[in-house]
Amino acid sequence: MAAAALTTAEDYEGDYDLDDDFDDDEDDCNFSSETVLGDTVDYSHRNISILDPNELLTLVKNPNRIKNFQLNSNQLLTLPSQIEQFQSLVTMELSNNQLVQLPAELSLLKNLKNLYLKNNSLDDFSLPKELELLKQLEVINLGGNRLKQFPYQLFQMINLKEVYLGSNQIAFLPDLFQTLIKVEVLYMGGNQIGNVPDSIGYMRSLVVLNLSGNRLRTLPRSISRLGRLKSLSLHNNQFSALPPDIIRLDLQELSLRNNPLVVRFVRDLTYDVPTLKELAGRTIKLHKICYDDQSIPRSLIEYLNAAKSCLNPKCKGVYFESCHKNIKFVDFCGKFYLPLLQFLCSPACTSTPTFQMTSSDSDDNSDDVPNKDMSSKFKKVLLG
Repeated sequence: MAAAALTTAEDYEGDYDLDDDFDDDEDDCNFSSETVLGDTVDYSHRNISILDPNELLTLVKNPNRIKNFQLNSNQLLTLPSQIEQFQSLVTMELSNNQLVQLPAELSLLKNLKNLYLKNNSLDDFSLPKELELLKQLEVINLGGNRLKQFPYQLFQMINLKEVYLGSNQIAFLPDLFQTLIKVEVLYMGGNQIGNVPDSIGYMRSLVVLNLSGNRLRTLPRSISRLGRLKSLSLHNNQFSALPPDIIRLDLQELSLRNNPLVVRFVRDLTYDVPTLKELAGRTIKLHKICYDDQSIPRSLIEYLNAAKSCLNPKCKGVYFESCHKNIKFVDFCGKFYLPLLQFLCSPACTSTPTFQMTSSDSDDNSDDVPNKDMSSKFKKVLLG
């Protein structure tokens, strides 16, 4: 898995555009001896619209020794069937073209491990059924295309480790993910997905799961079986609650911004510094200083009597008009953790970030005290 995978599970708009900056001043097919270097053929950034197989095979005397084929950043619509002659290919880079169809012969490249097809014009009919024969494939990038379905061929590629399908038009996920048990990175941000199937829980090798920018309202409880998951990106969806089982995950990054769950409760979470009047009132109540209408005006008595107790049971403080708003997630009927808003006398009453998840199992023992174990589980929570 790419080393940067954990640190790049942010906005889906730019995660897969690794080769957008290029100079395409060259004209069609200006091949030279510099095109072939060792086991690599590099035709990238050449404004090629048609790959002439005769000229290619004239230049490459022994196709079987080529392991890397760079054809990215051109204007190709398809590939010639003669591509099957490159039987030793390990990596094929075809990103940033205009591909509308892949030849069935591509499936004959039995040693292919990395296939990059991002930013083309591929749709559901562009991928040949035979593509499923690429049993050695480990990385496939189909981001930025026109797919409306999750490619079924991928479910037959049992050695896949990284799957990138961001910025397509996928709306439905079939319940077949139990075959992708070796996948470590699954990137599906920027689609139209409305539901995640239970079989996602079989992807026990998953480390990075990006579902940002979709139409999700909830996750299956099977998500808790992803024991290796470290990064979960759910921002820009429609989540109003999360399944309680999510607390079993040992996440390092959880991105939730721009969801109703967060927007509704976090947008106005501010702490106004108490006025001198409030500080004085807090002191009187905290130290239980006696007062009556003979010593202070009636209006101040009414003010002092309006004091509200801090919800932290370990704090004896009060507040009047200035309070610290804090989100606590509590178990609701064993199905969801619902965000509840707490009012504390100051930020000092919580030692964890504003976003907390507290199980109802601890409600009998100071359930309003911040849960340190939970804050250690979610080391980086991105809310806004």
